[in-house]
Amino acid sequence: MKKRISTERIIIVIVAMLWLVVCLFPLYNLICVTFSTDASNITRTFFPNSLSNGLRKMGIVFTETGILKAALDSTLITSAAIAGMLCICSLAAYEFAFYQFPFKKILFAVIMGSMMLPLVLYVIPLYRFVVKIGLSDTIPGVALPLMVSPLSVFIIMQFLEDVPVSLIESARIDGAGHFRIFLSIVLPLICNAVITVTVLMFLSVWSSYLWPSLVSNTHIRPMSVAIANLLNPNFWIDPRVKIAAMLISSVAPLSIYALFQKYIIDGIAAQGIKG
Repeated sequence: MKKRISTERIIIVIVAMLWLVVCLFPLYNLICVTFSTDASNITRTFFPNSLSNGLRKMGIVFTETGILKAALDSTLITSAAIAGMLCICSLAAYEFAFYQFPFKKILFAVIMGSMMLPLVLYVIPLYRFVVKIGLSDTIPGVALPLMVSPLSVFIIMQFLEDVPVSLIESARIDGAGHFRIFLSIVLPLICNAVITVTVLMFLSVWSSYLWPSLVSNTHIRPMSVAIANLLNPNFWIDPRVKIAAMLISSVAPLSIYALFQKYIIDGIAAQGIKG
């Protein structure tokens, strides 16, 4: 039995290490190409060999590509999307978990089913709606459709299943109102869920490209759009500068995930166990 467990553990560790290499290789490749000499072949550079050249390329990114403005726009868009998502999805999950209302099961099925619909199916009417209300090329115009997250509703509901209904009923007997119960009792009990959906939303919005590229134009240019513009064949720039820009753009999501990965893993694990 011990031998069998040991063998299984070795296989799991080997598979995990192989998957780790596959996931980290693109990032490692970006680092190698960025911090290498101009004489090195980009497609055959597997080890960094010039720290000074890499820092010089990063300096060019900050001074000549407008990436700081793009980072600011992405930060504002992501912050607005997260704030709206937390308000909408947490309240929606709260209503579905503790209240009865007509067509509750149908509405919940529609929300969960919407996760199966790719953005390309409804992007044209969504774009026409945003343009019609005058939010094109604005922070709210880019962030508004990204606030809707059925996955966040589902994850929060899994955590709400652990909240005793007796707490809600006791608060009602004591005279607490609807939003008072939510803010004072429910929200503090689902902090782990809030952190989980916040990090997942940050990673999703920061890297989204299709919708921001359609709505943004001259005033707003998120990070993903700015990077894509650097890859335009009609806009020539040193290839190592492009790769340095990609490396810089990955710092924020990698940092956020590294800081809050425990909450993400716990949140997804709880969701899987209860599901």
